[in-house]
Amino acid sequence: MALDIHRLDNNDYIFGLNDEWQSCLDVIFKRYERSTGIYIDPYKDTILDLDNMKFLIKLIDEYVQKMDLNMNRKQTSIILEFKGMLNLFVKKNIALKLYGD
Repeated sequence: MALDIHRLDNNDYIFGLNDEWQSCLDVIFKRYERSTGIYIDPYKDTILDLDNMKFLIKLIDEYVQKMDLNMNRKQTSIILEFKGMLNLFVKKNIALKLYGD
């Protein structure tokens, strides 16, 4: 796994991003880094609080509005699925910790 994602409050494992997901999400993670200075590194740990996740959701929404979503359907599907997971955790007030390899 490129990144293992856990709840920040109790460290329970939630899901993992494999190399394919990491690669597809890299375009969003790079935009996030340019805007915040926070790099989501597959080899280091990163904390995503609720505000970070809301900002990632906003970046995904902006990306979806500007891109031809049929150009790379697999990438689009992964990005939208990741957005759905972030939305779920934001609604449940669950911050995340991403553990790198």
